[in-house]
Amino acid sequence: MAHHPAPFPFNEEERALSLEHLDVLDSAKEKAFDDIALLATTLCDAPIALVSLVDRDRQWFKACVGLGVQETHRDLAFCGHAILDPAQVLVIEDAALDPRFSSSPLVLGPPYIRFYAGAPIVTDSGLALGTVCVIDTQPRQLSERQSLALQALARQAAALLEARWLGKQREKQLAQLQDQFKQSGQNNSEVTPLLENARCISSLGMLTASIAHDFNNLLQSVSAAFQLTRLRSRRPIDVERFAETGLQAVEQGRQLISYLMSSVRGDGPELICIDVTARLHGAQSLMRHSMSEGIDLSFDFAEWGWGVLCMEAQLHAVLMNLLTNARDALKGAGQVHVSTGWVHVEDDLTLHQGDYLVVSVRDNGPGMPPDIAGRVFEPFFTTKATGQGTGLGLAQAKDFAVKSGGDARIETSPGAGTTVKLYLRILGCIATSEVG
Repeated sequence: MAHHPAPFPFNEEERALSLEHLDVLDSAKEKAFDDIALLATTLCDAPIALVSLVDRDRQWFKACVGLGVQETHRDLAFCGHAILDPAQVLVIEDAALDPRFSSSPLVLGPPYIRFYAGAPIVTDSGLALGTVCVIDTQPRQLSERQSLALQALARQAAALLEARWLGKQREKQLAQLQDQFKQSGQNNSEVTPLLENARCISSLGMLTASIAHDFNNLLQSVSAAFQLTRLRSRRPIDVERFAETGLQAVEQGRQLISYLMSSVRGDGPELICIDVTARLHGAQSLMRHSMSEGIDLSFDFAEWGWGVLCMEAQLHAVLMNLLTNARDALKGAGQVHVSTGWVHVEDDLTLHQGDYLVVSVRDNGPGMPPDIAGRVFEPFFTTKATGQGTGLGLAQAKDFAVKSGGDARIETSPGAGTTVKLYLRILGCIATSEVG
């Protein structure tokens, strides 16, 4: 019986152009995508996992675990079938018994596929570009929880592709801008609009880099939560709790990308008045998973019901950044304390007179000397080794606080630990359901 390749989707030309537009095909390996494939093998207990992009006549692997090839012909691609329904995970429990695949060279020969599960990577406009998929050489099933996890990873892959494209656009625009400056000479009428354009591009770059920074933290949370899920699979209550933490991280990732896209379009993020203490209380599990086992994380949420104007996704991202910094400073052992408090401010150099909700993250680490503490809120300033930090976490925290009508401050000295405080302007009292 002859093998029959998957038909093309009805929107194939638009889909293929969208993939080509991302300029990702044949690009170098990137750790963020490799991590997605690695997580897929762990979550689904499968020997092979791919971040596969379906090109016009091939499927190309942006990330691959367990296979020694970079691409296969599209006619042989299981993922070609998976992208036909962007909303569903395609599960083939035994390819040898499925008429679509039983005669495939990939089933009859290496890698001898018997089981396949692929979650489509879908753009905001609904186009399926490829899949995050897992493969096994033995027939088997996929649990509902594993299916949800695979879809979550596919959403992360889609978000990373979008953020990657925005970063490349920034690089191109900066290169064009440099050429324009060289040609414009000293003509002020030409230089002034270029300077304005430069400021816009700089803001876009800062935002893009910040989102990538946050995604790294979110993926670490997803990894920790779901790996613990696998280890505790015989304890249903723990499984449910850890899985819920992972899904919270995924939802925050979705909100961050939505924030990025709205900011780039120019319509701005959605600012709402929220009870910050209530939101942080609900995210305790996610924050705990950002810490290593040797760190004691405690909370004191004393002030409830105070409304602050901000974006909730940014609030969570900023707190995760502050916790990550505290964890790194403690080097695996110590104490971190997160609290909220109310303060009335008068005669302050940077804060307007009024009431503020103060969110504090305190650690008992080594602290910092004054010359370092004075620069920590500068964008791209970091004391970490190359490749271990972007220097954006505290800069983003200050930007968040300022946009919320307040400021960010640091209290630290050598040997005395570090406390970062976010002063958020209180708009008034809002209804809340305090949880003890």
